[in-house]
Amino acid sequence: MPSAVRPTNVARVSMLIQSDLLLNNVRTNSVDLLKVQNQLSTGLKLGRPSDSPTDATTIMNLDSTIEQQQQYLANISYAGSYLNTTDSVLGQVVDLVREAYNLASDSIGTTGRAGRQSNAVIIDQIIEELISLGNTTHQGSYIFAGQNSTVAPFSAAQGGVQFWGHQTELQTRISNDTLTNFSIEGQDIFGVLSSQVVGIADLNPDIAEDTLLSDLNGALGEGIRRGSIVISDGTSTSTVDLGDCVTVGDVIRKINSGTPATTTASIAADGSSLQIVSAVGTVTVREVGTGFTARDLGIWDPAGTGGNTLTGQDVDARLTPATSVTVLAGGAGIDLASGLVIRNSLAQPIDPIDLSSAATVQDILNAINLAGVGVRAELNADGTGINIFNQLSGSEMSIGENGGTTAADLGIRSMAGSTRLSSLNGGAGIHPQAGVADLRITDQLGTSYDINLDAAVTVQDVLDAINAAAGGAVTASLASVGNGIVLTDHTGGAGTLAVTRINDNGYFIDEELGLQGTAGGNVLAGSDVNPIRPEGLFSHLIALRDALLLEDDNLANAAITQAAETVKADEENIVNVYGRVGAQAKALEDRKLRIEDTVSAMEILRSDIRDIDYTEAITRYQNLYTALQANLMTGSQLSSLSLLDFLQ
Repeated sequence: MPSAVRPTNVARVSMLIQSDLLLNNVRTNSVDLLKVQNQLSTGLKLGRPSDSPTDATTIMNLDSTIEQQQQYLANISYAGSYLNTTDSVLGQVVDLVREAYNLASDSIGTTGRAGRQSNAVIIDQIIEELISLGNTTHQGSYIFAGQNSTVAPFSAAQGGVQFWGHQTELQTRISNDTLTNFSIEGQDIFGVLSSQVVGIADLNPDIAEDTLLSDLNGALGEGIRRGSIVISDGTSTSTVDLGDCVTVGDVIRKINSGTPATTTASIAADGSSLQIVSAVGTVTVREVGTGFTARDLGIWDPAGTGGNTLTGQDVDARLTPATSVTVLAGGAGIDLASGLVIRNSLAQPIDPIDLSSAATVQDILNAINLAGVGVRAELNADGTGINIFNQLSGSEMSIGENGGTTAADLGIRSMAGSTRLSSLNGGAGIHPQAGVADLRITDQLGTSYDINLDAAVTVQDVLDAINAAAGGAVTASLASVGNGIVLTDHTGGAGTLAVTRINDNGYFIDEELGLQGTAGGNVLAGSDVNPIRPEGLFSHLIALRDALLLEDDNLANAAITQAAETVKADEENIVNVYGRVGAQAKALEDRKLRIEDTVSAMEILRSDIRDIDYTEAITRYQNLYTALQANLMTGSQLSSLSLLDFLQ
């Protein structure tokens, strides 16, 4: 019997489709509604990056840029507040300096000794207030100390004012490619450092295997540019890669391992260069391509002019704190056993500075810097020698010997044979009279020698002129202890060794050379006429105070007038710096406003991409909620249909 055919109920199929559509709508509405709920709770359009990868990337880039700009704003804000503190301090400094100048002006010819002494007390008080202002801090940093900002830069010491700070200004980054200074050096305001005693000796250290290539100026004066070189011994040729070498020893080992056994590299006997020796033939060294390694190492010799032994050029080792004293002066060493003498006029008498135990250049620097005489020793920028500054305002520094040649060997004797006469006496020099003799030296036998200094340019020229004129009866030399010119009488006479001025040009050339007076025996020890002193505000105020304390009215008036002029110049300098600080602060404020505008624009753009519009989102939420309710109601109606409704 054939199976019964059941009719297709189209109405039933239609109802199933309607149910699926309804469920899909409910699910979609629920998801969309949940998404809007999350947006309303977070305020963000994107719940995860996958919601919109392009927008997510843009937001991340904007976040990074805004964060960077905000760091620049923080830097500017700190620098600006630092400059504002500096500005406030400088205003007070200017007021005090003007007070000192007015006090000096009022003291000239109008007050007696008692009045001047009273004013000197006020100047001392002004100095104390300036020291306090110089030690002003901003958020824990001393504003005039430079990079040594954790240490108070000024202190009263040995009757003067000592500077402990650093000369380097502080910097901060205010854009990707811009660093700006925001501190003022104490030197700029207070003039607390002397001109440097420039080390005139190239200490010329030898090289050693542990010498860093970075500490070599190289044969061309451009350091060591590392690469490959080609070495031949006449029979074979090798390319040696020196690109990863760090020390001289690395170079030697690379060459010795990369070339035939017949070729050997080492440090030359003079200690200043490299040497390559071949046992079989002529040594040649050339570059690879357009390199400079062989030239910088001083061993470039493509023609083999050195034959079997190639001795390189001086690679000019730089002086570093770690340099051993045994390699100084080309390995010849220097006199450290005798030590040296550094005197500051305000300092208490001290023992000679002992350098006998110094093993490195840093040991020498430490011994000088820790001697308590108000000076600072440091390596020069060229890495050839030592420079020394006087940091004690109101003092005069002299660097001399202690019976040996230490100061001269180190190149730091303040009055040496090479010292130019024009620099003596604070730059005033000496004043010989053209065409006539300037000095007369009378020995103990009563014989006189006239000295013409027309052709003299240096201190050594003066010594030579005296020695030539006296013919050995009297000799001139630099002091073996301390500094200054010393005359020694070798005649054995019983008279008096004396120096007199015989020109009449109005200058006291004997005093200008520190040779005035007579000797108590056969030695006349002159004074150091090349003292090194800080020329700045504190020194000038101390000079003003001392001038006010002079008893003689005429001398006092002259000294006060001179001191007042220097204080006035200091005031003008500080006012200029004051204006510079204001300009820096204004420039930073302008930069800050520009960055703030940029950040604001970026934040608006980011907000447009990232943040929701609450009004639109609430409206969308209400619409989705209404749609969901309608779908649920429709679903409820569908679920309540009877079988009869379904069959129909």
